[in-house]
Amino acid sequence: MSFGWVKRNWPFLIGPAVAALASLICWFVNTGLFLVMPGDAVDTSKMVSVPSAPAKNRSGQLLLMTVYSMPANADEWIFGHVYPHARLVPANTQLPPNTSYERFQHLEEAMMQDSQTTAKVVALRQLGYTVAARGQGAAVDAVQPGSAADRAGIKKGDLIVAVNGQAVETADQLMQVISAFPPGTGVIVRLKPNNSDAERDLSVTLGTRSDQPGKALLGVTPITYRPTFDFPVQVGIDSKGIIGPSAGLVLTLSIMQALSPSDITHGHNIAATGTIDLQGNVGPIGDVADKVIAAEGHGEYFLVPKADVQAAKQTASRIQVIETDTLQQATDFLQGLH
Repeated sequence: MSFGWVKRNWPFLIGPAVAALASLICWFVNTGLFLVMPGDAVDTSKMVSVPSAPAKNRSGQLLLMTVYSMPANADEWIFGHVYPHARLVPANTQLPPNTSYERFQHLEEAMMQDSQTTAKVVALRQLGYTVAARGQGAAVDAVQPGSAADRAGIKKGDLIVAVNGQAVETADQLMQVISAFPPGTGVIVRLKPNNSDAERDLSVTLGTRSDQPGKALLGVTPITYRPTFDFPVQVGIDSKGIIGPSAGLVLTLSIMQALSPSDITHGHNIAATGTIDLQGNVGPIGDVADKVIAAEGHGEYFLVPKADVQAAKQTASRIQVIETDTLQQATDFLQGLH
């Protein structure tokens, strides 16, 4: 392009140039709002890899649903008023108190990592594999009022590391050790108060389980502190930049899909959302209506936690919403498909 051409046509270039400059400036203007809208339906077969899994034909898909939620600049503010499924919301509805967006992203990335680990454990155990757990003690998440632990002075946040000299690495191990004693037994619980470095011994007289009168009860809800697992099968997960814990259920099913000898979807396209814990319980998620919109046109069924089912059904027009509180419910539903 010659300077002469520009000189001759400059009156016609002013408008586009101003518009481009305005758009560029708007890109850097923070509105203080978040743009939230439906995201993508991601085929998890592109995320989960199991090198040792046998090759098989799969005509169905397991779909992970995403939601777009980002700080809105001025350009996105305009888009949020034009696109029918987009909305602009205050930042405090998307971020925890006193948390920057960058910090929140790091937290969500960590939750995705935890979700992947849990999905591997639960999927492999569901398929009959032994997945040994290790940890650095049993952290007390809750204390039952009036229980043996409460009377002895065990508090939420304490870390139990031994009972009667027997080391405790995991929450399950603590429960097994306690259940081996008859009710009324006096034991020495070694703990680190509030997960401190100093250790302390407490004398505890064990109570009785109401559902199993012959079993002793300490009266705490334990969780494994800094858990690690010995996986018998190599499972790789590429999160594709997706963050947060709500992919737990669909990742669990996807690992089972990769390792099972047959297609667990039976040729259907299944969307799923929900957190997953080590017991296979499916927990609630956020922005379920956006995920329903993202799923429609891609999935036939949408597995959704009980807490989110009503909102999902109110939004759904083409996809069938299936209440799913546990992994077992999800697998039972898939087995019933033809």
